[in-house]
Amino acid sequence: MTGIYWDCDGTLMNTESAYAYAWQEVLKRRNLDLPIDHFDNYVGIDDKLVHKKYSEKVELPSFSETMDEIALIIIDNFTAQTLYSDAYKCLDYFFKENWPQACVSASPQKALEDKLHKAEITQFFDYVLGGDSVRPRNKPFPDIYNLAISKLGTSKNIIVEDSPPGIQSGKSSNNYVVAIDRGIFSKKELSNADIIVQELTPDLFIEINKSL
Repeated sequence: MTGIYWDCDGTLMNTESAYAYAWQEVLKRRNLDLPIDHFDNYVGIDDKLVHKKYSEKVELPSFSETMDEIALIIIDNFTAQTLYSDAYKCLDYFFKENWPQACVSASPQKALEDKLHKAEITQFFDYVLGGDSVRPRNKPFPDIYNLAISKLGTSKNIIVEDSPPGIQSGKSSNNYVVAIDRGIFSKKELSNADIIVQELTPDLFIEINKSL
């Protein structure tokens, strides 16, 4: 049985920029005004590490309180365009084909579930796993994918990621990794994936499955 394991931010949803703007707003409220491109350095990185980094510069509330504040900013600005249409088509197709699917994100569980609920795609997933379940070994370590795969019990696995830490996590779990190029990272930065694509289609996954 083949399972598809989806990263969330940047893969399913155009929330990488939303996270950057949310962090910018959180810090601006505390008198630290940083340019938006500064936050590119933290795409795909465990939120706990980002929180620790900025806590050295300003007085932030606890990690969970900060994540709640960020999630609220993102959810308040969530639109229909936040969900990538190519990812949605694949989710819907393989849901109807009864392929097991999981959403596996470095984000905290509650924030992840809130985003999936807001996007109205929770029903597509057999399992949803946030990064706080495997701390301190979140992405780029393989633990999060190893755990998700053990939960679904699939023998063949396709992981979909958009960032270098996520790709490293997937490859370190010894599974096939698709890198979706959303224009944030260079081809070189995505090159550790088994394949780099500009668009996600059901045919892509069907062909990969034949080779596994």
